[in-house]
Amino acid sequence: MIKTLSQWLGLGLLFLLAGCQAGLRSNVEAALTNPDQTGIRWGLVVADMDGTELLAVKPEDRFTPASNTKIVTTMAAYHHLAALTDPARNPGTQVFLVRATDRGPPNLILRGGGDAMLTDATDCESTCLATLADAVAAFGIEAVGTLIGDDTLFPNERWGPGWSQEDLQYHYGTAVSALSVNDNLVWLDLAPGARVGHPARLQWQDGDAYFNLFNQVITTAAETPRTVRVERLPGADRVRVYGNLPIDQTPFELRLAVDNPAELAALRMQGLLEARGISVDAIATRHRPLRLIDEAPDEVAEATRADLIAHPIAAPNEAIATLAPAPLTDSLKRISKDSQNLHAELALRRLGLLEGTGSRDFGVAALEAFLDEAGLSELGYAFHGGSGMSIYNRISPRSMVQLLAFAARQPWFEAWLADQPIGGIDGSLERRFVGTPLEGKIFAKTGTLNGANALSGMMIAESGRELLFSIIANDRPATTRSAMAEMDAALNVIAAAY
Repeated sequence: MIKTLSQWLGLGLLFLLAGCQAGLRSNVEAALTNPDQTGIRWGLVVADMDGTELLAVKPEDRFTPASNTKIVTTMAAYHHLAALTDPARNPGTQVFLVRATDRGPPNLILRGGGDAMLTDATDCESTCLATLADAVAAFGIEAVGTLIGDDTLFPNERWGPGWSQEDLQYHYGTAVSALSVNDNLVWLDLAPGARVGHPARLQWQDGDAYFNLFNQVITTAAETPRTVRVERLPGADRVRVYGNLPIDQTPFELRLAVDNPAELAALRMQGLLEARGISVDAIATRHRPLRLIDEAPDEVAEATRADLIAHPIAAPNEAIATLAPAPLTDSLKRISKDSQNLHAELALRRLGLLEGTGSRDFGVAALEAFLDEAGLSELGYAFHGGSGMSIYNRISPRSMVQLLAFAARQPWFEAWLADQPIGGIDGSLERRFVGTPLEGKIFAKTGTLNGANALSGMMIAESGRELLFSIIANDRPATTRSAMAEMDAALNVIAAAY
């Protein structure tokens, strides 16, 4: 069969494109190659904005996405933003009065509404715990018997499956609660002692003396390494800080996680009340244990759904004040820009209230329903939480790019994209891509976990072409701390090619 000139030209173009793709793939693989990272597993998909794939490396393999999980959580939240911000599902933080029956002082219940932005910071301008303290004072209360921190809006699931024990003491592993204040953290100031050999100076910031402090940090000579370590075992009320702090070290802060956020919130409220002349005799907490009804979807849970009706969570009936929650979009921006784990887990539980009890299971079910609507195969992902802290989470690069392409067609996409870190500009990408062609032209969520790095989002290639991408590194050797440099180099190669 004799081919026409146009057919020969078409075949030539195909061969040329194949050669270009092969060359690009080779250059990308060279950028990803580091002898110190032998054994690392890379996954990559690059596509046009409509999802048409341009380049793929292990696209169907499932990887631990780390904080790329937050892409799914924040997209699902934007997709359901109207329902999530419906006042019926968004009660805010409330204070209730429980009058005493023995002529003693009344009790107060501080009930959390799942607001991630609640704070008692001195510079607070909105969603301030002080507003509720003012309301109690205005009500005429002069003494409180027991102040109860109540986080029963969500079941008592403070950490998720697959969270690493060693992460729980730090700011990124703090417990999750419907009553959260100050990101469920306490702050510790550290400074060297007066002389070499003296203990370093450790001091809780105002109101943050939540743990007993055991100081084993020694002041060392100038220009020696700073080797400060923290030890707080799960459930322990003591923090041990040990190591060496050079005498020329600038003072710095440590952010430490708490195990019982409702208790911390009640203690912070106690301080505010006492500053207003209102005495508080005791602090207590109230939690909601997990029940079968919190398992979703599950046949046992479905069979016991009547239990929720027969035994509802009791709500106090004399409200003193309600503090309207902060806009959810403020929290969603923090989740993306700063990779805020607590806010992501609270967003997941708020999604879990849409069709269920606010449990982690119902939140994950909401994510799965959203991914199904986006057209993703259930074989391409597995999620056990909303933040990426779980080592059990999985997603394939192809599934992530398919999700990004779905999102690009939604009316909320521009708002979601504006929340993402920008290379060389802000958020968790502030120090990456500086001085490269992608500075200011890559908008993507980072991800870091033991043995894993990830980056997914949108970038503008050197030609101005907009591309979706997902690149994930797993099984990183313990001898190398990060695969970000190789990842960024590969993305710059791709940007130059398009």
